[in-house]
Amino acid sequence: MTPLGRKKRFLVAGIAIFLFYSGLIEPHIVRVSERTLTLGGLHHDLTIIHVADFHTVRYGLRERKVVDIVSRYNPDFVFVTGDLLKRDRDVETCLRLLCGLRAKQGIYVVLGNADFEILNQLHNGDIEKIAPNYTFLINESVDCGDFILVGLDDPVTHREDLDLAFKGVEGTKPILVLTHFHPDSLLWELEEKRVAMVFSGHTHGGQFGLRQIVNVFPYAYRSRYIGGLYRPDHFFLSVTRGVGTNIFPLRFLCYPEVCVYHLRRQG
Repeated sequence: MTPLGRKKRFLVAGIAIFLFYSGLIEPHIVRVSERTLTLGGLHHDLTIIHVADFHTVRYGLRERKVVDIVSRYNPDFVFVTGDLLKRDRDVETCLRLLCGLRAKQGIYVVLGNADFEILNQLHNGDIEKIAPNYTFLINESVDCGDFILVGLDDPVTHREDLDLAFKGVEGTKPILVLTHFHPDSLLWELEEKRVAMVFSGHTHGGQFGLRQIVNVFPYAYRSRYIGGLYRPDHFFLSVTRGVGTNIFPLRFLCYPEVCVYHLRRQG
């Protein structure tokens, strides 16, 4: 065999191994990113779990792992920041996943650009009957005791309304914000609102851990904050890598993620 023929065989073998691992192995290895932060204004220490981008198709190994992780940490709150669905017909499977999650004080959800069918069912009042223990925040706020939680509707499809969401919100308690995405213009506006922490998703962490690969796909252009914990101004920004995949059903060096935050009061 010629050297050129051997190179082709090695190339084909490498591509096959890459597709096998990134398509069938890594997307089901759910990692926990655990961090401890000090947040001024809290009266109690809290544990919060942040997840997003389920893009649920079936209730399989990955979904069971997420439920097991949440159960193991027994958090005070679970925050879900959008893109629960991959296809509209998977609403029931998505709700099965949501109903498997537990939190001591509350589970709060905002919707993403893939969640039109959930939005329709919310308007009809169907989902509250199936999952009454969940609170869907659609441009609205809620007092969670230690903090005020503001939930924005999806910025990708321009459904967010900050004036409506922050109506009646005062700065006497820390303000936490749930949003599916975090464009720079939104972050500037939230900085003006003097928020303490923002929870976001949508980027999938790029789905690839190598920048050279990420740049080929649209995930690289969604934000400069593509995955992790940031401090863009005077607030924290949590951008989760998400759980599922979209567009390309692959992950490489960018594992599905459950974020666990231990929020500590000052002093």
